[in-house]
Amino acid sequence: MPSSRARVGSRTAPTARATLGVTAALLTVLALARATPLPAETTVVAWPALAAAFLLDTALYNEAGIVVGDAGFWALAVVGCYVEAIAVVAVARWVRRRVGPSRRGEPSS
Repeated sequence: MPSSRARVGSRTAPTARATLGVTAALLTVLALARATPLPAETTVVAWPALAAAFLLDTALYNEAGIVVGDAGFWALAVVGCYVEAIAVVAVARWVRRRVGPSRRGEPSS
């Protein structure tokens, strides 16, 4: 059974400053890749957000006949980046809780 601290940590991830920082970094990478001739490999960090945007765009068109267009797709990508950032921060906090206490007592090399 997860502790109450673990549950609180996952609840605070959507409002954490780290989430906003990760979202800003993802959006910066996407904006630079769209505006400049960066290699496609630079956007690999945002692929989950782009995949979610493609999925929602396709579902909206196939199921409801809604065409979101280019601006709508990028709005969905922004939402996807935010959701991806929430997941990244939540996982990073979980890893920090799991790994952090056991390594604090060890001397650094």
